[in-house]
Amino acid sequence: GKVKDVWLNLVKDLEIQRDSKYRGQVHLELLYCPFGMENSFTNPFSSDFSMTSLERVLKNGADDIENEKAVTHKKREIIIRGVLSVTVISAEDLPIVDLMGKADPYVVLTMKKSELKNKTRVVNDSLNPVWNQTFDFVVEDGLHDMLILEVWDHDTFGKDYMGRCILTLTRVILEGEYKDCLPLEGAKSGKLNINLKWMPQPIFRDS
Repeated sequence: GKVKDVWLNLVKDLEIQRDSKYRGQVHLELLYCPFGMENSFTNPFSSDFSMTSLERVLKNGADDIENEKAVTHKKREIIIRGVLSVTVISAEDLPIVDLMGKADPYVVLTMKKSELKNKTRVVNDSLNPVWNQTFDFVVEDGLHDMLILEVWDHDTFGKDYMGRCILTLTRVILEGEYKDCLPLEGAKSGKLNINLKWMPQPIFRDS
């Protein structure tokens, strides 16, 4: 009766244990619904039963459509539009990618669909940088967009990649605002502390 949120690492072969190459992750929301059991399990069809994030968003949208009592029988697509406010607070225990053992890190923020970008300032000589910078993105389709946060080491002769975090917007759309500490993908160590806030402007489009 509870939604379980899990990230699973992709592997080349389940039989090969020593393959440590990073191949990406799959994000799942799991919900077990018992069927035909006369015991203390919650009825999965009752209104207060846990739903996955996507089910909740779609159900709320469907309820809104019902309330409108639309005469038309056209299928309506729910467009979750709004402004995403991202505060890049700090990072912890960043990996050393420079031969000198130092780092001048900064974060590049990208919205995947619109390819809108922003970046923080460079914090010199720190593996535990503090930025406390906020960036706003206008998002046209929140259910199908992603936020990519890449951490780079600024170098005199270029830049070195340190790791990244990729987020769907489902949680912030549902909760409105949350703070999280995210492990850096593709890095030996490192975490990114962020705060996300969502200001919705839902619209309905006939399809």
